[in-house]
Amino acid sequence: MDSSPSAFGLEGFNSNDNNTNQKKRPRKDDEGGGGGGGGTEVLGAVNGNNKAAFGDILATLLLLDEEAKQQQEQWDFESIKEKSLLEANHKKKVKTMDGYYNQMQDHYSAAGETDGSRSKRARKTAVAAVVSAVASGADTTGLAAPVPTADIASGSGSGPSHRRLWVKERTTDWWDRVSRPDFPEDEFRREFRMSKSTFNLICEELDTTVTKKNTMLRDAIPAPKRVGVCVWRLATGAPLRHVSERFGLGISTCHKLVIEVCRAIYDVLMPKYLLWPSDSEINSTKAKFESVHKIPNVVGSIYTTHIPIIAPKVHVAAYFNKRHTERNQKTSYSITVQGVVNADGIFTDVCIGNPGSLTDDQILEKSSLSRQRAARGMLRDSWIVGNSGFPLTDYLLVPYTRQNLTWTQHAFNESIGEIQGIATAAFERLKGRWACLQKRTEVKLQDLPYVLGACCVLHNICEMRKEEMLPELKFEVFDDVAVPENNIRSASAVNTRDHISHNLLHRGLAGTRTL
Repeated sequence: MDSSPSAFGLEGFNSNDNNTNQKKRPRKDDEGGGGGGGGTEVLGAVNGNNKAAFGDILATLLLLDEEAKQQQEQWDFESIKEKSLLEANHKKKVKTMDGYYNQMQDHYSAAGETDGSRSKRARKTAVAAVVSAVASGADTTGLAAPVPTADIASGSGSGPSHRRLWVKERTTDWWDRVSRPDFPEDEFRREFRMSKSTFNLICEELDTTVTKKNTMLRDAIPAPKRVGVCVWRLATGAPLRHVSERFGLGISTCHKLVIEVCRAIYDVLMPKYLLWPSDSEINSTKAKFESVHKIPNVVGSIYTTHIPIIAPKVHVAAYFNKRHTERNQKTSYSITVQGVVNADGIFTDVCIGNPGSLTDDQILEKSSLSRQRAARGMLRDSWIVGNSGFPLTDYLLVPYTRQNLTWTQHAFNESIGEIQGIATAAFERLKGRWACLQKRTEVKLQDLPYVLGACCVLHNICEMRKEEMLPELKFEVFDDVAVPENNIRSASAVNTRDHISHNLLHRGLAGTRTL
């Protein structure tokens, strides 16, 4: 809008004052001149229009604010209504689930009480019938045996019963057939590598150790079945899955039973069946060796074998077997078993669990044979015969290893080899009878000594009871021999060995095989 005074007709008002500015704004309270009244009316009209527009805007804002309040109140009402509906539905669902849960609890409680009362009544009835029949002298062969609680719980008993959710139906036909008294002896020996009488002897020895008490949930696994799982697993080397299928048990249960029974054999039977001989037994062993091999004062033959294992998670380099890796062209890890056998091939001392990277002489230094028996003088005036992997000491007799041997030394080495062959044959029967030692085992390193010790104890029991091995079980050991750097550690032993070799040939004790 133009702001010049001429637009409002103020020319006459400005002409009377020459000293004032022509663009001076007229005062509102000025009443002089005709042109001044018209300008006031126009200004009033403009102010009136502005007030009307401002009023309209204010009314519009108030109306919008009122609508917003109404809409917010409506939203709050709908939100409260929806929340109340959700809470009501939730309470209804919780009430329904509580009722369903209480109903299920009552149903299971009633079913359990029914099963318990039924089994108790059946047992009482059967016992009463047997007692009355025995009292009257009647024949009791036709009476029915009481139904075991475990059969009712698992659903295998007759009549309606409630099946427990934690019991899985597995067949035990194979074990039921094998454990019968009329099972053929040859087949039993083929399965367990021993006769029934030997198996029953082991079960009797371990009965108090491996037997578990029955619980309210199920009956414990009988001791013969526990021993059978362990012995069959050791004898066949079959995977745990096959063991589970044969005995009708879970895989984890079978693994647990094997370790438990091996520990029981190690703790209970090893002090009885694998121990250092007494003085009278030592004299008898010396006489047997001398009568056959013409070398005096021999109390045993020593040998070391390796058991393949899966690469351990710790100390891998210690268990790495370089010789087996080179021969098999495959990375091999092993754990060692070093044992002394008598003239009958029965173990009298074992050292189990050393890493496969150690040599025979290093294992001997760590064994109780060297640290305890030899250090205490228990091997004085006695010889243990070893191969060329062992050093010559005051108690260890080994063959000559240098080249260009004399006739005397050849004769001595042949006699030593025959005695050493007794230990080698014993380890071959050990691995042939217990096939789990022939392949890599998945048993943990902390449990493996118990398994290997159990195999040695069972070997002794079978050897003492003259258990024959089937021809197809024959196994040949392949353990490379490394000659130690210092293979002579006693000057007196060198003289004694020369004296023995001289007597073998020049006194006719070596026979004619070297001529």
